[in-house]
Amino acid sequence: MKRFIATALIGALIITGTYFLPYGTWASLRGLPLHPLIVHSVVVLLPLIAVVMTALIFNRRWLGRFHYIILISLALITLGVIAAASSGQSLAAAVGLPEEHAEWGNSLVFVAAALYGAFSIYLFFAIYRPSKRLGDLLGGVVGVVAVASLVLTFLVGHSGAESVWKAKYESSKVPIALSQDVFTLEEVTKHSSADDCWSIVDGSVYDLTSFIRRHPGGSERVLRMCGKDGSEYFLEEHSGQKEPNSWLETLLIGRVKK
Repeated sequence: MKRFIATALIGALIITGTYFLPYGTWASLRGLPLHPLIVHSVVVLLPLIAVVMTALIFNRRWLGRFHYIILISLALITLGVIAAASSGQSLAAAVGLPEEHAEWGNSLVFVAAALYGAFSIYLFFAIYRPSKRLGDLLGGVVGVVAVASLVLTFLVGHSGAESVWKAKYESSKVPIALSQDVFTLEEVTKHSSADDCWSIVDGSVYDLTSFIRRHPGGSERVLRMCGKDGSEYFLEEHSGQKEPNSWLETLLIGRVKK
């Protein structure tokens, strides 16, 4: 029991000390911001440990066997949450971050710390000083806080991804040419290189240059269509597929002169 109490208290002290580290401690590593690396680890590991922890509450035998591993893992993940919030503040000062994302991240720090505290107390009364009444009550508290951590982790991850990718993703699907010009087949054949790639698909002309390196199947799939009527290639692979056709439409620049 003494070893458990010492482990739990040391973890709590390290978490508290980390929270009060100077501003900028987690700002960057070798000139690059640490926030993206840390936050991606947190949004995977915290939900995972919360689910495992909740499952073990219903299996005291496994809980007794693995509670040290879970407790130490939870302490390390809580440190990660603190580092993610701190590095996020540094990144926000440098390039700006959405207020909503920052608020959810700050809230997650306290929820993760509360989860560590609640789980530590629960373990004491579930394993070392067994009390069915307190054990059941504290088990319920741990379950509620674990669910709260899952919800907050989702909100943190979603708000962060939305701020970084939503505008870029939507703008990437805006056609590069809003008006449709008319081109001859001869004009299309002049654009047959990786640096300038046009192709015809089903009577329309597309500038595929920007998509060559982005094609999931490799650049060769696009290069073979450059400077020619690529309808056969495209329809053979993507006929009836919604996503490839929607991306193709963003590259439309005109139609073939009849």
